[in-house]
Amino acid sequence: MLVWREELSVGHPEIDGDHKVLIGIINDFENTVDRWDGDKVVHEVLIKLHDYAMQHFTAEEAIQVANHYPLREEHKREHRVLLAQVVDRANRFFIKKTEPVTKEALQGVAEFLKRWLVDHIIKSDLRMRRYVAKGGA
Repeated sequence: MLVWREELSVGHPEIDGDHKVLIGIINDFENTVDRWDGDKVVHEVLIKLHDYAMQHFTAEEAIQVANHYPLREEHKREHRVLLAQVVDRANRFFIKKTEPVTKEALQGVAEFLKRWLVDHIIKSDLRMRRYVAKGGA
């Protein structure tokens, strides 16, 4: 389970708030997998994660543009890669059905999502702190 820590804060209320929501969604996904409520619930949580991440990435990228963040194109590419990976996993499980939906496979997705979010915040998002801290734009 992921827990928000102040060390993850970029200092912008909207970005930090979105990160907290993303942590909650990933934790919900992990809890759903642990309870194994069935494919439908897991699918719904993955859709929720994708949709919220897309909304967050759009907002974060607009904040970066408004604050003249110099690494914004690289950052945008990282966002697109994650969204593509989530869509690919969902497609393999639920559309193409090339990968069986097992508890173990979904636990792997949960671990990937947790690792990706924390790594992305620490390695990428925190680099923009001095540009966007205190809500700049």
